[in-house]
Amino acid sequence: MDEQTQVRVRNWLKRADEYLRAADYEFQGEFYARSISTAYYAMFYAATGTLASIGIKRAKHSGVISAFGEHFIRSGKLNREIGQILSKTMEDREESDYSEMPVIDRALAEQRLSQAHQFLDAVIGYLLEQGLKLT
Repeated sequence: MDEQTQVRVRNWLKRADEYLRAADYEFQGEFYARSISTAYYAMFYAATGTLASIGIKRAKHSGVISAFGEHFIRSGKLNREIGQILSKTMEDREESDYSEMPVIDRALAEQRLSQAHQFLDAVIGYLLEQGLKLT
C-alpha cells in the first residue's frame, strides 16, 4: 500500500473511530436508535477505508456494501459474519433513521454496538496485516 493510499485509509478509519465513540456515547445516554445509526456509519466509513486500500471508491451505501462483500467477504479475506453485521446494521439504521417510531430497544442497540466494535477490530486487523501503518 503506497503512502497516499495509507493516508486515505487512515483518514477513513479515524472517521470510523470517531463515529464509534459517538455511538458509545449515544448508547450510554439511552439514545438507542441514534446509537445504531451512528454505529452503522462507523462501519460504513471503515468499509469505505478498506475498499480504498485496494483502490476502490464507492459513494452510495449499497455500492460500498456490495463492493465490500465482493472484495473482502466472498473472497474469504474477512469472515462472512463481518459482512452480515454490516448488512443487518444497515437495515436497522434505515429503521432508526426513517421510521416514524423505530422499534429499537436497549438489547438491539447493545448488540449492534458490540458488533460495530467487532467489525472495526476485524477490518483494522486485516488492514494491519496488509501493511497499513496507523501512525
